[in-house]
Amino acid sequence: QELAFLVCMAAAASSSPAASSDAAECSLLGGPFAICVQIGLAAAAIATLVVKRHTERPRRPWLVWFFDASKQAFAGFLQHCVNLVFGVAFAASGAASECAWYLTNFVISVVCGVLLLNLAMAGYNRCVDRFGLHLLRSGEYGKPPSWRPWLMQMLVWGFLASAEKVVTAVIVILPLHSRLDAVAQLIEAPVHHYPKVELLLVMVFAPVILNGLFFWAIDSLIMRRTAGRMSGAEIL
Repeated sequence: QELAFLVCMAAAASSSPAASSDAAECSLLGGPFAICVQIGLAAAAIATLVVKRHTERPRRPWLVWFFDASKQAFAGFLQHCVNLVFGVAFAASGAASECAWYLTNFVISVVCGVLLLNLAMAGYNRCVDRFGLHLLRSGEYGKPPSWRPWLMQMLVWGFLASAEKVVTAVIVILPLHSRLDAVAQLIEAPVHHYPKVELLLVMVFAPVILNGLFFWAIDSLIMRRTAGRMSGAEIL
């Protein structure tokens, strides 16, 4: 993770101001550098879950942790793809760049996402308990842990996480598109002529903190509820 970060920083630093000012605006899909940045973001999210496991009392077994973490990884990948699509789409109909819109959408999704996913999981858990859908009980994979409940839960969680992005876009971003576009322009103004620096800021420095908090909160949400009670109060 540190090596990937240093490579990205070196690539950003290697672009001179003159070259950056002549370059196109920040792009989310702008070649190897953008891919390197996205890999670093994924590594930081996984590292957050590893750190969280070490703070748990009692700790989940590694296999159970892997099942929980892989559900988040799958949903996170889908959410990241949705964020990329929204960033490109909203930038096409506004003045701010794709990167500025990615960060704007990311921040809104983190704030609204935790609330919406908490509500969704409350309803989901209620349905699972009422109808006795044991395979879908979040964070429980049988004894010994089996891949069947994990796979079913991962697909459901991926759908819920992606649906949250769409709901947030419909009820928040689309109605406020013009105002958010103006805010996004102001945010990116200081680094607008440095596309690689802007990409690092919107996909590493800011998201690493927000993504870490989001993954920490969601991990507490989808892990086995009895284990959550045994480990004390979880940070949300």
